[in-house]
Amino acid sequence: MKLKQTLENKFSSSLEKIKGSPIREFDTYASQFEGLIKLTLGEPDFDTAQIIKDAANKALENNRTHYALNAGVLELRQAVADSMKEKYNVDYGADEVIVTVGASAAIEHTISALTNPGDTILVVTPYFTLYDGCSYLNGCNVGYIDTLESGFKLTPELFEEHYAKYDNVKALIINYPNNPSGVSYSREELEELAAILKKYDIFVLSDEIYADISYNFKHTSLTELLPEQTILITGLSKSHAMTGWRVGFVLGPKLAIQKIAVYHMFTVSGIPTFIQDASLIALTHPNSVAYTNKMIKVYTERRNYLIPELKSLGFEIDAIDGAFYAFARIPEKYRKKGTMEFCKFLAREARVGVIPGNAFGSIYKEYIRISFAASMEDLQESIRRIKEII
Repeated sequence: MKLKQTLENKFSSSLEKIKGSPIREFDTYASQFEGLIKLTLGEPDFDTAQIIKDAANKALENNRTHYALNAGVLELRQAVADSMKEKYNVDYGADEVIVTVGASAAIEHTISALTNPGDTILVVTPYFTLYDGCSYLNGCNVGYIDTLESGFKLTPELFEEHYAKYDNVKALIINYPNNPSGVSYSREELEELAAILKKYDIFVLSDEIYADISYNFKHTSLTELLPEQTILITGLSKSHAMTGWRVGFVLGPKLAIQKIAVYHMFTVSGIPTFIQDASLIALTHPNSVAYTNKMIKVYTERRNYLIPELKSLGFEIDAIDGAFYAFARIPEKYRKKGTMEFCKFLAREARVGVIPGNAFGSIYKEYIRISFAASMEDLQESIRRIKEII
């Protein structure tokens, strides 16, 4: 069916700045090759814990299929707040938590509630493309803070340098443990950042969706150090292998949450009640906690295998503090090809799919992202295949 011709140019102008997800686009390209081992998407290869699935089934049997409160089931929101207190020594009330359709909706609602057209959002790179996509949809300008020369970490000096470059800076978006680099911040590094950020009247969107998957040191939430400015984005997708359940959380000071809740109400209204009941079990039941710990142990084993193997092939990789990605600089003899051609080379010749580094910022043209949310067998076979061609 054709659209009326006179309507062809009537769409939102903000869409002109947005392209499709480069991660999904390359995954689609690579998937055409038969026998491909996919180390592309950021999705745990584990199934959701049985006790969580049982809780969802029980909720359905009990007819938990009606509307919940827009902000989410009270018991679940209280459990999220309790979890923040237990893990990070941060005091939230249930009325400072919204249950969203995944962390993606939490990001979109937050940016929509905080910004006006013409505001600037600073985004720490390498970054997840949803950040600038949602910013552009809201008519915002985006300032990218590249961290290639600082070990993929934002420093106080980098922040102040970029803050001075832009007008109307409304917010900073930071993600750690970082997708794609796996880099995170020590408590001391976050204390230094918080001390600088307190000087400025800006919101800080802290995407800590990978917080539970930490290896080298205990995760510190920025909400503990900068509570009056920080909006926390988190959820269950990565930590509990619940990507398709679409359960995210946004937490922050009460006034900010009240404003974000308005966008939540008028866009998605809420997530299914039976899924929220299962999510409560995910957060509170000992068997669920044990299952998450088991996943982290397996990820650690995979990381400890993969990194030395890649380094032996000429890849350069910084320390991986969390998440389940290796952000590797490609071997020197292939750098002139650039990341896109190198990734196509791996897909075509080795039948191994990874993501080009420039999907996370244009400056990362010599890097690739490798997901080790895949079986050890697939990782070992991928290394064997890569060895054969390089």
